[in-house]
Amino acid sequence: MKPTSVASNVSTVIGVLALTTGVIIQIGNPSETKVAAALFLVFCYVIPVALYETLVLKVHKRASTGLDWSKPRAGDPGRVALKLLGFVAVIAAIMAIHSVFRIYSVRRLMDPMVAMIMLAPFVIPMIVLYFWHVDRRMVSPRDGYWHMGAWIVGRNRDPDWPLMKNFVLGWVIKGFFLPVMFAYLAANMPGLSARAGQMTEGPVMAVAYLAKVMVVMELTIVVVGYTMTARLFDAHIRSPNGYLAAWVVTMICYEPFNKVTSGRIYARHTGQSWSDVIGDYQLLFWPWLVLIIASFFVWMWSTAIFGLRWSNLTHRGIITNGPYALSKHPDYVAKSTFFWLTAAPFLTAVTAWTAITATLALVVTNLVYFGRARMEEKHLSEDPDYVAYALEMNRRSIFRPLARWVPYLIYTAPDGRNGLEPEHPGGLAHPAE
Repeated sequence: MKPTSVASNVSTVIGVLALTTGVIIQIGNPSETKVAAALFLVFCYVIPVALYETLVLKVHKRASTGLDWSKPRAGDPGRVALKLLGFVAVIAAIMAIHSVFRIYSVRRLMDPMVAMIMLAPFVIPMIVLYFWHVDRRMVSPRDGYWHMGAWIVGRNRDPDWPLMKNFVLGWVIKGFFLPVMFAYLAANMPGLSARAGQMTEGPVMAVAYLAKVMVVMELTIVVVGYTMTARLFDAHIRSPNGYLAAWVVTMICYEPFNKVTSGRIYARHTGQSWSDVIGDYQLLFWPWLVLIIASFFVWMWSTAIFGLRWSNLTHRGIITNGPYALSKHPDYVAKSTFFWLTAAPFLTAVTAWTAITATLALVVTNLVYFGRARMEEKHLSEDPDYVAYALEMNRRSIFRPLARWVPYLIYTAPDGRNGLEPEHPGGLAHPAE
């Protein structure tokens, strides 16, 4: 049986509707700066989703939060102070690493820094209240923040190293991805209003503009996901992915390591845009446009269903609804489809060699995402809920016929099961993606 999802379809609809409203406002009446515009969309999304999940779904009372609301303990200023010290130390370390090693260019980091300065007067008091409030209700209050703070002041020279490892890895992920994701979001904001006229410039330009709008919406949800790693919303990091291979195949998809998948080492683009050539193929024209929008919609839906919980290389609860009820890894399927549709090396007016090399480059990109999917499965299989979900997908996924021809797509649990054994109910069904 498929386990219950940590995410909510209703929450997804509320968040997307609120975010769509915010986008429409920004198109008609853009904020004075791109940073303010990006923050506006972030708040449009996070506030209604957080309120619904807290007030209606009461996610803060789930056992998975590690919080006990039945009898809050007395506040411990000393313990909270150590946690705050650990938090400040982590933030300082992230800023120091970005300053010294210049993982991203100074220009790229300017927008996240401006946003942090703008929010600091409001966020700092909220952080203090959050730590105080949550500490009183934690079943195990000595978390990673406490161990870090106690280690810094010399009160704990032998901390819980496995816990510390997961704590540090979680913050490495957050510190690496959050700045650049916010930078991408801010960089895309001016185009919302400036390019709105493309909606009246024909179907190709309209589709290109709608894709840009969905990019902005997806980035907003991603920024919220990396920010809201909080127990109060059951959105905390249960565990980071500790497999080196997982980090390799993920990091090469993002700056500054994305020369592989962006086409700077190999060219998956031919130099011609799909929008320049698709008009020459009348039979393909409308189906192609519909498929581009559909693939990006599934891509965004696969992100939005996480609510406050999306982030790379982390386990923050198992998602089994939305597009994940149809298949494992619908986001990677949609991305791969989108890449093929927009690169279209076999449609562009280029040499045969250019078309062949671009096609092979797309295959390599697909293999990278396949590797990401496999490493995510390996990590998440530490959770029995994911094993149950993946075995169910072996029987119910929309891609189960494909596995007849490619058995390697079948998920295998750590104990060797695939859910298709004859003794399993429904075990004679066709395998899945």
